[in-house]
Amino acid sequence: MKFYEVTIILDGRQQERLENLATRFKKINGWGERDIMQFAVNAHTESRDDMLAFMEKKAEQLERSVGV
Repeated sequence: MKFYEVTIILDGRQQERLENLATRFKKINGWGERDIMQFAVNAHTESRDDMLAFMEKKAEQLERSVGV
């Protein structure tokens, strides 16, 4: 098993929603924004396969465009 650190970019409305969630979760279990996002990413295991499938398709597109 490997661990990766990634940056998640949220737009204004998404950031506002996350801040509201952080306020709520802080009262419940002490979680902040980072804790919430870490939990969400780990809870959605199927999205990891989706991300990898997306990147496999992207690699194929780029290989065709550069002739690899």
